[in-house]
Amino acid sequence: MVVEGQLRLGQLFANRRERGRAGLPIMSVTMNDGLVERSSLDRKTDSALRPEDHLLIKAGDIAYNMMRMWQGASGLASRDGLISPAYVVLRPLDAIDPLFASYWFKSARMVHLFWAYSYGLTSDRLRLYFKDFVTIPVVVPPISMQKRIAEMLRVWDQAQRLVKKRLDGSLARKRALMQRLIGSQLHEDFARSRNRVKVVEFGRIVQLRNDRYDPHDNGESLPCVELEHIVSEEGRLLGTCRSDQQDSLKNRFSPGNILFGKLRPYLAKYFFPTFAGVCSTEIWVLECDARVCEPKFLYYCVQTHSFIQRASVGAGSKMPRAEWDWVSEIPIVLPGIVDQRRIVEVLETCDREIAALNRHLDLLKEQKRGLMQKMLTGQDQVPTGKGGHR
Repeated sequence: MVVEGQLRLGQLFANRRERGRAGLPIMSVTMNDGLVERSSLDRKTDSALRPEDHLLIKAGDIAYNMMRMWQGASGLASRDGLISPAYVVLRPLDAIDPLFASYWFKSARMVHLFWAYSYGLTSDRLRLYFKDFVTIPVVVPPISMQKRIAEMLRVWDQAQRLVKKRLDGSLARKRALMQRLIGSQLHEDFARSRNRVKVVEFGRIVQLRNDRYDPHDNGESLPCVELEHIVSEEGRLLGTCRSDQQDSLKNRFSPGNILFGKLRPYLAKYFFPTFAGVCSTEIWVLECDARVCEPKFLYYCVQTHSFIQRASVGAGSKMPRAEWDWVSEIPIVLPGIVDQRRIVEVLETCDREIAALNRHLDLLKEQKRGLMQKMLTGQDQVPTGKGGHR
């Protein structure tokens, strides 16, 4: 890759310190989504600051969080807005393309430099002030190449957004089907027709499995599932660790059991294992009576909004945990085995579609990481569009 000589970031960016003005949206910097409107965040908070107490950020500027820049917390503004004075607003100069810079700041090399130039006694106190930001030495490609790199990475982002939109739609359809087939709608159907289904307490068809695994007394090495391995509201496993590398007691599980996170049950962490292993004691291992309930049907029951909502009641406030005495009394509408299997077939079709879209999304993310590694570190050349490279 053809590059210009070494520069300091102060030669590429100025610090915008203009006061905000009324009528503009308040923005926030997030770790995963860059710069977003604060109103779009789940953790909505009202600002006590007046518009003029905020900083003005203009389209094409980049804002970063001084306390989290070493973790990549920055974002490109697509429109004018207001931002907390606790952030730093960068105004890109002529030698740097704003979109390129937004990707560049997420590269491993730049994140390392941001960490190296941040100051603080401990990691939670590290701050990257603008006066230190401007001293960071860098090498950047010519502006024409910056624009081509940024455009290629933008195409990958666009593809990810399209797949994510399809994934969100599939998840919404599955939730609607569960509502109709095993959720509150089925309760209404039961009220109208009591011939095909019955209502039972959860604890009548399910028991807690309390088969313990002690890593100090057992040399067996098994997959170990912790709460952080399970994706909320998706039942997807991100990975496992090894049981013989743990220090605390674990619960054993077998294929066909249902794992349900009892700590902070509102996070909706559940998993249907197809392998034997162990899990955190903050995860319930549920075993159903297969004579009256299909294990996979029960797995879909614990995913419903009504079940999660009931399991979260009375769970405490500081470290909320689901209480078995309460959960065991949750009413479950139970169709016959044949109908349960039909319902499972429908919902498994949804799960296969969701799994395929997740794989597609993961592949696009991996491809983008590879592109960023090559293009933003000079390991690869970018086609000029004229049959050659520059």
